[in-house]
Amino acid sequence: MDQELMASCAGYVRDAFVMASLDKYSEYEYLEKILSDAICEEPIEYSVESLDAPASDGAANDKYAKYQREKYEPQPHYKRDN
Repeated sequence: MDQELMASCAGYVRDAFVMASLDKYSEYEYLEKILSDAICEEPIEYSVESLDAPASDGAANDKYAKYQREKYEPQPHYKRDN
């Protein structure tokens, strides 16, 4: 699994999971698309340093560009009072 793709496109992944969970209005193609791109035929060797380092510019970032709209900042989730 290409962890860098999933991490650098966290906003897209989140939106894809939301779209897939809409009951009878679910749209799975977004989730299927990024998961099929993230699945690798050969294992990727990661080290702690490579995962902590910022992503480098170049061809690797080009393949992520189709999933990135804006910078994703994780927000805490709160239970809604009804």
